[in-house]
Amino acid sequence: MTPIKRFGGALAAAMLCGALIPTTAAAAPATGSARSDDQQHAFDFHFGTWRTHILTRSSTASGATQWVKMTGTVIDQPLWNGRANLEKIEGSGSGSHFQGLTLFLYDPKTGQWSQQFASSSDGIMEEPVYGEFKDGRGVFYGWSSDGAKKILERDVWSNITPNSYHFEIASSADGGRTWVKEFIAQLTRMSKAPDYSASNPEGSGPEHDFDFNMGHWNTRIRAVMNPLSAPNVWSNLQGTHVVYRVWGDWADIGQLEVDGPGGHIEDMALRLYDRKTHQWRVYFANSDSGTLEPPMVGEFKNNVGTFVFLDEMEGKTVLVRNVWSDITAKSCHQDWAISADGGKTWVSTWVSTDTLGS
Repeated sequence: MTPIKRFGGALAAAMLCGALIPTTAAAAPATGSARSDDQQHAFDFHFGTWRTHILTRSSTASGATQWVKMTGTVIDQPLWNGRANLEKIEGSGSGSHFQGLTLFLYDPKTGQWSQQFASSSDGIMEEPVYGEFKDGRGVFYGWSSDGAKKILERDVWSNITPNSYHFEIASSADGGRTWVKEFIAQLTRMSKAPDYSASNPEGSGPEHDFDFNMGHWNTRIRAVMNPLSAPNVWSNLQGTHVVYRVWGDWADIGQLEVDGPGGHIEDMALRLYDRKTHQWRVYFANSDSGTLEPPMVGEFKNNVGTFVFLDEMEGKTVLVRNVWSDITAKSCHQDWAISADGGKTWVSTWVSTDTLGS
């Protein structure tokens, strides 16, 4: 859902230069259970900082399964006034340690939520699970992988109180007739507000390519609504976006808020670094659709970042290219372009200049 594809409704890819800065003011008070009459607020209970005790199934070298115990912390913060939220997870035990994040998005058209998880091991968002809450219990279904096989996954949120909840993941290899528990977590509240006190020092490796982008920005944008049929019709937008790290060296998130001919627009970008390929994946979403789009992939060289992916536009499949340049301590520049001939020629669709705000 790039800016040139959803111009006037959701300029999602603009988020490459922006992200949400955490504020406790946006957080709704925790409730005793999810509201069955309003799915948009189903995850209000989850906002805050939690202590978690985890049991997860793993396979030994001989192929036998065993339960591994872990303890850790879960921090969940609201986005878009609760229509989305981001969960930050860290745990350790039995000689292992992991970091992860889960993005929750509310789809106002279906009234359902989606949730997608990514681990620091590869920086790839797993396939989503979809569901809703009824009578204080949330049930989500989706696909998971068992080696080369696709299997059903079921996630259940239950026993929700103001200060605790229970979460389980189960899998089924027979179409849902039987289920095997894979992950069990019991969580106890530490704080009603997300804890943002952790420091994130700057680094110098490629996983810190976007460090320059942290902070509060003002943006001015010129964009094309229909780049194939009307490539010379430009519109002006302006607004703000802010950036903060989810983890110190492999993930950050952003939110863009701009106004233009199509009205007010809220967008989000989640940027994940893959330590194996040394590339970034940038995932986009907007508050109107509540869905996460496939990622752009790219990297920085000589202080210029180039990201590409395939998209469908006006009935055609096109290449989309985003280039970061002119990066300074107080500004950055982005150019977006599309190609309908495999990259031989490019049509400019988006130009933005961002300056550091207050």
